[in-house]
Amino acid sequence: MTAQTSDVTSNGKGPAFEWWMVSFFAVGAGFGAFVSLLIPPFVTQATGNAADAGIVMAIVSLAVVLGPVFGSFADKYRAHRLVLNLGVFGMALGFAMYALSAENTFVAALDAIVLGASIAAISAVAPVFILSAGKSQELVAKQLTTLNLINPVGQVVGGAILAAAATAGMSFENRFWIASIVILIIAVITFLTSAKPAEKITVEDQESKEHKDKKAGGVRNLLFSTFGVLLLVIILSSVGNNGINNQIANMFPSLYGIDSATTSTLISIAGLLNIFFYIVAGRWLARSGAMPDYTFGNALRLVGVLGLALLGMAAKSPVLLVAASMQLLYQSNAFVRFAQPVLGVRFSPVGPTAASGWVIAAAGIGSFIGSLLGGWLADQFGFNAINWMAVIAVGAAVLLTFVSLWPAERKKRAEEAAALPVGA
Repeated sequence: MTAQTSDVTSNGKGPAFEWWMVSFFAVGAGFGAFVSLLIPPFVTQATGNAADAGIVMAIVSLAVVLGPVFGSFADKYRAHRLVLNLGVFGMALGFAMYALSAENTFVAALDAIVLGASIAAISAVAPVFILSAGKSQELVAKQLTTLNLINPVGQVVGGAILAAAATAGMSFENRFWIASIVILIIAVITFLTSAKPAEKITVEDQESKEHKDKKAGGVRNLLFSTFGVLLLVIILSSVGNNGINNQIANMFPSLYGIDSATTSTLISIAGLLNIFFYIVAGRWLARSGAMPDYTFGNALRLVGVLGLALLGMAAKSPVLLVAASMQLLYQSNAFVRFAQPVLGVRFSPVGPTAASGWVIAAAGIGSFIGSLLGGWLADQFGFNAINWMAVIAVGAAVLLTFVSLWPAERKKRAEEAAALPVGA
């Protein structure tokens, strides 16, 4: 790190936005809009089976579990820029492969692995460009907020693009080409602007630390602890959230009579509202800690999925109420995603890098289960069964939060208060 950089970061000055951060635009547009709105109906149309769409989306989610692997590789070989750029270019390649697949189910499954691994690579490495670059706490907070906000911006733009494409009557092939071109542009920008930021990353020797963490805790002790309960809560919440998200392009037209163009528009609106709620969630977390943020997010998620499930039982559901319930579900993401990694580090008996890896893996496992089970339930009982699956899963997550996580949080706060010097 140069002296100039040290001066900039030590006093908290520096830009909130750096151009390599557009990699998170690719995640927002790619996963939040293109994957969710294109792949399920594409696979369902090709195979005539919603369960197949669930399987493909489950593969995407399972590949996201590779996040800790990519993070460890990047740290070991100082390959953060390589992993980040391969992730964005990999997403562009994945959408191009769908455009060329001619409804080949084998290619659809292979594409799902490429897309899931690409999302994992970006998600695992991008925050390191901020957290491990010697920046001040003030600048870190400012840039992390910006990075997180870019995700819903991508979702807004991606949803708007697909809404226009659907209104124009474009084929799935052409929509996948549009998605590929958009992500390719982002990939080029990321490649051209990530070299200098990558040079500032400093990596500690994690091998000995991880070895000590394993020896001290072990997987058994790690799982049978408050951290293990948190991982279970993350899995359950992800089952409900992603079970619906990964089939929403099929659910809304079939269950509520909302066409694909309107569904895309609602996704775009959700991303736009997310920008505001991410700011709210970040300020609340800074003021009150992660637990209130996380609890509220999951409670909001429960209200949203319950509303969708009840409306799904009506012969003709009011579109505005369906849209409102869907927005509650999507806005819960801001609170849950901000607080989740913070709680992971807070309750984990291992180091922060390992804790973040476990949190990413838990969310991916939940998404995998939700996608697979949701697709099967839709095929067997209809799309509203996915909503009720989400109600049960998120309800269990909320219950465990109050029964187990909050007592652990109160105990931890008491210990921290007792450790403070008198009069502090």
